[in-house]
Amino acid sequence: MQIEWERCLNYLRGMLSDSVFKTYFAQTKMVSLTAGHAVITVPSGLDVSVYSAYKELIKLGWKEGSHSDAPVEFEFQSQEIAPQAVKPRDNGFQDFIKPSVPLSNSYRFENFVPGDKAQLAFNAALAVARNPDGTQYNPLFIYGSSGLGKTHLLQAIGNYILEEDPAKRVCYLTSEDFSQQYLKCMREGRMTELSDFYRDEVDILLIDDIQNWAGKPETQNEFFLIFNALHQAGKQIVLTSDAPAGEVKNLSDRLVSRFSWGLTVDIQPPDVETREAILHKKAEERHLEISDEVLRFLAERIASNVRCLESAIIKLTLQSSLMNHDIDMTIAQKVAAEIAPTLRRRVSLDAVLHAVSAHYEVPEAKLTEPGRGTKEISKARQVAMYLMRECSSISLQSIGSRFGGKDHSTVVHAIKLVKAEMETDASFARLIESLKNAIHD
Repeated sequence: MQIEWERCLNYLRGMLSDSVFKTYFAQTKMVSLTAGHAVITVPSGLDVSVYSAYKELIKLGWKEGSHSDAPVEFEFQSQEIAPQAVKPRDNGFQDFIKPSVPLSNSYRFENFVPGDKAQLAFNAALAVARNPDGTQYNPLFIYGSSGLGKTHLLQAIGNYILEEDPAKRVCYLTSEDFSQQYLKCMREGRMTELSDFYRDEVDILLIDDIQNWAGKPETQNEFFLIFNALHQAGKQIVLTSDAPAGEVKNLSDRLVSRFSWGLTVDIQPPDVETREAILHKKAEERHLEISDEVLRFLAERIASNVRCLESAIIKLTLQSSLMNHDIDMTIAQKVAAEIAPTLRRRVSLDAVLHAVSAHYEVPEAKLTEPGRGTKEISKARQVAMYLMRECSSISLQSIGSRFGGKDHSTVVHAIKLVKAEMETDASFARLIESLKNAIHD
């Protein structure tokens, strides 16, 4: 019964922003399904009107997931639904901190297509899931750019463990969730309870996107203590980040040291064969008939990340439905035209300047003023020029004029320097990819 709703959620995840999906749909559950209608429960405290606003989109998603035109009814809970993975404490502390984000049933090992670029990460995650009582891979640290499958593997570990042993206390959080727990407990004077909770009530800790702790020393200090307690007790910890721990800006040396105790693995962008396999898998999951020619075309044209491939399948379905036409090359070309230019779509040049300025801690005015400036300013300016060229269709001359009237040859030289460094320095290449993601987010 739940599988039909999970398919609908997969559709909605591709059509909505991450914040809207996470807030209004990620924690919904199907409680009944009859020929007449489906009933979905919604946690308390959410805006009822939002579900009315997305009525038509939900209808499309439900039709795709269930192959049914039955209406979907939302049932709003008067009390919060208990978190999925962690048992409640008698003192209500877990209600106070909301300790675990529910795992998505769509994130499983069997529907992850690793390819050569993610095989090691996949194998390590599966090994941890099969032996959750602490392995030589403790902690397991998975890093890679956004949209490559880190969250998928992290939640697949949790789902596998809970299926094998429902009594296991799995706690899955984003780094921001943990930061909010810390701040809330600090304000209310309940820090001891927070430490006790992780030490006594968690068997497996899964934390996503730890790079967001950069510049939050208090949060890092608290996690350092919790990490030590869990590790000493032989409890498994798995972390993800967009870069190796040693390259996360403003991450404390002692956390970097702890994170290196176990195994660090990376996920790289999939090659064209893997992208084609992923598209095949996603099409099968949605019971879609798509020719190998169309899938190969999309795999060659969409070379960014897995999230874009998932979006392509969703858009193919939507376009086919709107045009009342089977999925063919014409529809595929239309979808590719929408998705493929993502990394070169027109963006605000101010957004580029803001992202580069924030990373290098150089005022934007210093980047755009005439003159060479310091070595740090010159490097930041070169990166900004490269990103403006990559992320927009603006001319070289226009880019140069934005930086104090520099000519196009100066811009060409800057772009060549950045490209050359990316080819020889993997850390720098990851930084550029991270800045691209920040600009487009």
